[in-house]
Amino acid sequence: MSLKGKSYKMGLQELKEMIRSEVASAIKSMDGEAPTQDSTVGDLEDVIAQALELVEEKRKSRKEAGEEVGELTGEEIMEAVGEILDAAKSSDDPEEGKACDDPEEGKEGEDPEEGKEGDDPEEQPKKKAAPSGKKAAPAKVPTQKKYSDIFLSRGEKVKQKKAIPPQVQLARAIKCYDVFGRHDPDAAAFYASKKYDDNDMAREFKALAATNPASGGYLIPEVYLDQIIEMLYAKTVIFELGAQKVPMPSGNLNIPKMTGGARATWGGEQRKIAKSQPSFGNIRLSSKRLEAIVPQTRELLISTSYSADQIFANDLTRRMELGIDFGGMFGKGGEFQPLGIFADKEIEHIDAKAIGNTDLADANGKITADFPVYIRSKVLAKNVDDQKLGWVFNSVLEGYLMNMKTTTGAYIYRDEMTAGKLLGFPYKVSNQIMTTDGGITEMGFGNWSDLLLGEQMGLETYTTLDGSWVDEEGVQHNAFEENLAATRALMYVDIAARHKESFLHVKNIKAI
Repeated sequence: MSLKGKSYKMGLQELKEMIRSEVASAIKSMDGEAPTQDSTVGDLEDVIAQALELVEEKRKSRKEAGEEVGELTGEEIMEAVGEILDAAKSSDDPEEGKACDDPEEGKEGEDPEEGKEGDDPEEQPKKKAAPSGKKAAPAKVPTQKKYSDIFLSRGEKVKQKKAIPPQVQLARAIKCYDVFGRHDPDAAAFYASKKYDDNDMAREFKALAATNPASGGYLIPEVYLDQIIEMLYAKTVIFELGAQKVPMPSGNLNIPKMTGGARATWGGEQRKIAKSQPSFGNIRLSSKRLEAIVPQTRELLISTSYSADQIFANDLTRRMELGIDFGGMFGKGGEFQPLGIFADKEIEHIDAKAIGNTDLADANGKITADFPVYIRSKVLAKNVDDQKLGWVFNSVLEGYLMNMKTTTGAYIYRDEMTAGKLLGFPYKVSNQIMTTDGGITEMGFGNWSDLLLGEQMGLETYTTLDGSWVDEEGVQHNAFEENLAATRALMYVDIAARHKESFLHVKNIKAI
């Protein structure tokens, strides 16, 4: 080989040309025909990278064994290239070398009409006799070119990458940027390619290099943002029931609403048309910070396994989902919280204990089977759009309603509720709706498309390996001392009901 003994002191392009030349020479020596130069550049670069890695491993093993190792030579590289291509060839053609002839096929000189009735047996040997002493030639097997994969397209052999769910992409993006890359987009791009073989993510990180925020915050790349946010919203109760998202790029948004409409009136000939003036109101949304701190063990955070990524992402997104649901139902309003429908004083509230009708509920708040019908009728009487009407209550009240029976013992709502509906409208269960020790709980019903969520920006994350924080129970944690890591997630959103009459809240329901 012409490269024998040549030291490896050359650039990548020269190395490519050297390997290409030697492989072409090898193929020509096999069948006398030089290959075409329509090679796939990516294949060649992969082979070079794998060859260099293999050579380094061999040289390291020889050095550890006490053998003197000189400079890297071209012969070592070409030997590694040959091993890699042999391994690739054997995995692609596991049946190569096996006999492929069917014993019943390829028999020259045999006539399918031979032996039929009416033929003269004395003439048959004269007509179809095969030359004596010769065997039927087997079918020709195409020649396999040892190095042809570098020059020829392997379209059908290229494996399609498995689609990665958005939440796992989220976890990997956070790990590459915050943990492995230490908030350096260029380093994050390197680790995205090295640890996850994700060149798309690597390109997104490189694009962030010019706009990396000095404060250290990181906005998930746009290629994942829409999928991640939509996935997060889709799992919240309020969005499952039909709440709508509106963009709020500047952090504030005024939405006009019609509080009273113009009416059409009846009139007679030559009579003046009565005037009616519509009235308008305004809904104002201003961004409020939704935040969560998700502690993880360093082992789980550093691990690149699929299951570790999924656990981390599920924990992070679930906390944000619960925060959005809580704000939509229980937010107190003001500067730092949205105003939820259960706390909004302009929304109609009913006290089950004080309803004053024993056909619906007794003085203790224990409701009857007629009560849900009454609530539905109250909302529909306000001419509310019924396309996105729905119920929300917790699992305790769900069980109470499912167990309601007629006087003959037949379940009233169970069959319908098994299908996820109550009185023809869907319901969702949220166990953020509490049940007191005395069995008192609450519920909501309304047109959820009139609940708006204004979004200023997507999900921002920051992970620290040496910080400290205080958990929900007031206990302080130190990441260094406890071998933990903490990821902070931020979103800037606001939630408000566009039409207050679209909702009804019931409190003091006794479900136990």
